[in-house]
Amino acid sequence: MTPSSPPVRRERRPPRRGCRGTSLIELLVALPLALLAAVAATAILIRVARTARAQDSMLSNASALRHAVLVVATELAPLDGRDLVTVTDTLLEFHGHLGVLEVCGGSVAEVVVATPAGSPSGWVSTIRAGDQLRGWRTTHVPGDAPQAVARQVAAPPQVLPPASCGMGQHTVRRWRLQLADSLIEPGIGTPLLLTREVRFEHYRSGSTWWLGRRSRDGAGWDGLQPVVGPLSSPMGGGLMLRAHSANGAAVATPVPLQDSVARTIAGLDLTVRMPRRMGQYNGGRSDSASVSIALRASAPGRTLP
Repeated sequence: MTPSSPPVRRERRPPRRGCRGTSLIELLVALPLALLAAVAATAILIRVARTARAQDSMLSNASALRHAVLVVATELAPLDGRDLVTVTDTLLEFHGHLGVLEVCGGSVAEVVVATPAGSPSGWVSTIRAGDQLRGWRTTHVPGDAPQAVARQVAAPPQVLPPASCGMGQHTVRRWRLQLADSLIEPGIGTPLLLTREVRFEHYRSGSTWWLGRRSRDGAGWDGLQPVVGPLSSPMGGGLMLRAHSANGAAVATPVPLQDSVARTIAGLDLTVRMPRRMGQYNGGRSDSASVSIALRASAPGRTLP
């Protein structure tokens, strides 16, 4: 007989840990927790994005507002109260200074001019009809003070050959300016201030408000050039102007501005306000810039016609 082989003994392996399947209860618990974590992470990302957008809007507004007040202050700094025409919260109108010319000669209907020694002359080519010349005329009466005169330019300047100006010995560039009316005995060597009427307006374009600039020539006002915007509405303080005297007291500015009132104005307080752009809703937040502009002191006893 063939001996029978012993039975094969199979060892039972212990179950592996960590490889069992996920139960339904565990899934029901894990899914809400994962959803809460995703919602929290999304909220954090949205908050970071809003903060970054708000910071960017604030920096952009600050740069634009600084530019606006600098533009207005630069144009107003050389003026005195008599140069102001209208001062309201939505309109600032004044005679802006372009430059100074020196009388070389001429007649009652025209004047030959040059720029003072050492001063730039490139701006003279921008003179146009409607600009105004201001100067002083002597009465030739002993004891009488010089009289102020203001006359409009009738046409752009005509270039003349270089020659000496007035009593000077140096050769200079010269121009001939036609006048809309008589200058009456222009004195050789007399300085003439050239001005142009300028407006800063708080105006509406579509659904937004802007600060714009325009100037006037013989044909009327030219187109508005935007300076800064969009601004807050007039009710939201988009543009606020306040005239004050030398002691800081507020000066009421009737329209039209009277010369007696204009003489008392020593400065203007300007505030420009811009809503902060933060998407469709800005929470009513806005940024503003303010500047106090000191005007040049008026010459006592001298009144422009």
